[in-house]
Amino acid sequence: MAAPTGQRNWRFCTKCFGLFFNGFPGNGVCPVGGQHAAVAGQGGGGGTASWDYILIAEPVPYPEAE
Repeated sequence: MAAPTGQRNWRFCTKCFGLFFNGFPGNGVCPVGGQHAAVAGQGGGGGTASWDYILIAEPVPYPEAE
């Protein structure tokens, strides 16, 4: 069995409390308004920056490929 693959650079937004991909310019659009905030001081009560979350994805082959 192959090791799972993943995508790095996901952050926790302190404004909308969701994950967003931090690899785009401007951090994308937050549903709460403006850009997503990965630092607690930008949308919350102060604190440190968000951890770097890695979303694991295992490729699923199509039945025709087997």
